[in-house]
Amino acid sequence: MQADIHLTQKLTAVAQATPFKRTRSGWILVILNVLMAIMSTNYFLGMLKTGVEGWLMMNTCAPGIALFVIGFLLGSPILMVAGALPMFRYGTLGLFVFSWSGGNLIAQAAHILMTLGVIYVVADVVRNHRWKAAGIGFAIGLALMIPFMIAQDAWIKAHAELVQKLFNGTLYPE
Repeated sequence: MQADIHLTQKLTAVAQATPFKRTRSGWILVILNVLMAIMSTNYFLGMLKTGVEGWLMMNTCAPGIALFVIGFLLGSPILMVAGALPMFRYGTLGLFVFSWSGGNLIAQAAHILMTLGVIYVVADVVRNHRWKAAGIGFAIGLALMIPFMIAQDAWIKAHAELVQKLFNGTLYPE
């Protein structure tokens, strides 16, 4: 009987996620990701003058970073997971799509920082048993990403040459 009570207490404690704590490594990742998002936004909007639509379609990482940062600042693992999903899709997978030369070295540095952000979120979820938050965040992330990916696919097809230059690292201001 005593063992059953002890086991039940243990399982209950594991099922309840601990409150989110902002760590030093989290702050560092947030700051570095924000700086990279600002740099890339300046590149697309300021230097290339792509307009908001072109920026959003080619700099897809920035909105994901914004969601991750907002989640971190609000202490919301749900929003952090929702942001980690596009950070993985466009950041981590970007490591394998973009070239590793020229101007893309800066983009690849940003992709590495996003990947570290994703690892930070996954580690927090696993370490603190945030399974419910992970499920809700994943659902929110998918609900945001799927319609966006459909729109982005159409935009990319209409601007294939421009996007190819982006991936090759040969997209420069004129």
